[in-house]
Amino acid sequence: MKPNGPGLALGLALLAAPLLARDPTRIAPTDAPSSGDVAPANEPGQRLEVGGVVYAADGRTPLAGASVYVYQTDAKGWYRPDDAMGNRDPRLRALLRTDAQGRYAYRTIRPGSYPGRRVPQHIHYEVTADGHGTRIFEIIFDDDPFVTAEIREQAAQPGSVYALQRVEPGPGGVGRLVQDVVLP
Repeated sequence: MKPNGPGLALGLALLAAPLLARDPTRIAPTDAPSSGDVAPANEPGQRLEVGGVVYAADGRTPLAGASVYVYQTDAKGWYRPDDAMGNRDPRLRALLRTDAQGRYAYRTIRPGSYPGRRVPQHIHYEVTADGHGTRIFEIIFDDDPFVTAEIREQAAQPGSVYALQRVEPGPGGVGRLVQDVVLP
C-alpha cells in the first residue's frame, strides 16, 4: 500500500468511523438550521453551494431532523491556520439539521489538497438520525488530478467512503453540486 494512497485513506476512515460517530461535538443541536455557511463570504477560494436530501435506507423516505456535520480544509489545504492537519477542530465546518423535507444546504469554498500530499480535495460528511445508522464519507471532485482510477472504482461502490461529484457552474461563477445521503 502506498503511504498516501487511497487504500490507506479508506482503511483510516473505516477505523475512525465508529469513534467519530459517537463524538457529541459532531452531532448538530436539535435546533440547528438546515442551511448555513461552512466558509464565510470573505474566505479565499472558488465559491461552492452544496445541498441535498437525507433519506432513510429505502432511498425514498426523506428524514426530517437528521444531523449533518460537514468540515473541510481551506483553499490552501489547511484545517486550521496553526495546524494543517488539525481536523479534530477544523476552522471551516457546519452543524446542520435537515428540514421537514429532509433537505440541507451550505455555502463554502472548494477545499485544497493537503500541502505536499497527493490526497484529493474533499469535504468530510458525518450524517446521522435517530433510529437510523450513521454515514461517514467524503465528497471528492471529478476533475481533481489526484482522483485515481482506484478511487473512482471505490466511489462507484454502494456505501463507499467517497462520493465522486462534478461541480456544475452556477450564477456569478459559484459552483453547485447536489449531495444526497442515504442512511443505513
